[in-house]
Amino acid sequence: MRLLRFSISLFMLLTVLGATARAQVISGVITKAGTQEPVPFVNIGVPGKAVGTVSDERGYYRLHGVAPTDTVRVSSMGFRPRRLTGQVLQAQPNVLLTEDAVALRGVTVKAKGLFRRTRTLGVANESNGTITLLASDLGAEIGTVISLKHKPTKVLNANFNVAYNRAGALTYRVNLYRLLPNGRPSSQKLVQRDIIVTSSVTKGPITVDLTSDQLVLEEDFFLALEWIGGADAPVVSNQLAFFAGAGYTNNELYIRKTSQGTWERQSVGGYLAGMQPRASFFVTVQD
Repeated sequence: MRLLRFSISLFMLLTVLGATARAQVISGVITKAGTQEPVPFVNIGVPGKAVGTVSDERGYYRLHGVAPTDTVRVSSMGFRPRRLTGQVLQAQPNVLLTEDAVALRGVTVKAKGLFRRTRTLGVANESNGTITLLASDLGAEIGTVISLKHKPTKVLNANFNVAYNRAGALTYRVNLYRLLPNGRPSSQKLVQRDIIVTSSVTKGPITVDLTSDQLVLEEDFFLALEWIGGADAPVVSNQLAFFAGAGYTNNELYIRKTSQGTWERQSVGGYLAGMQPRASFFVTVQD
């Protein structure tokens, strides 16, 4: 029996060591093909797996936990995405991205004065509850579904209500995604530019002006805030929180812990079963 226990323990140890040896830490620089200019804030990760990060302002990235057989997706607005195996990326960690033409949304001319009323959609109030980002690495993201009252609707700005921020100045990317038929966020963005904001707000809303985008929507969408720089993941997880409450209305909240990871729907649970968490994320619109 003692020999059997020893064999099992040895097997488990070798399994752990083997897994550690297979998982790679890869670092390199993302640059633009042809010019070698660094590409900032690129999403790098294994889709559907908790392995991902974002490059910094100089295009430098450091990606943890990649297995040789993993498929790593490298993507950035305005560039053709690339898919590389962990083995290939380990051998050639510096990645070139090729610029790609961005298909602009069709422009519909609306009659003057069509949008008469300004309103707030989402949850604008500061509640007693909070919700944290739970970041594992750069690219962690939190967001909520925004339901339109009338269609079409013109989006003027986006707001993210900070309950507390003790992590200092943080850099974020604001993302507006289309929804899948099942109501979950898709990967398709509604704004064809990177909306980057650095904020030191310790309490209160981070407000981002979207008027220049002339964003007129006829569908509900997913509003998200992606953390892309400014502190380490443990600091962000423990020192940053947003106002949140609970309600029975449809205000679905999702979080993903890494770049290109899986969106996880949040639930209140316990004696509040049936209620949904409601982050204080909102937009100002005209309809």
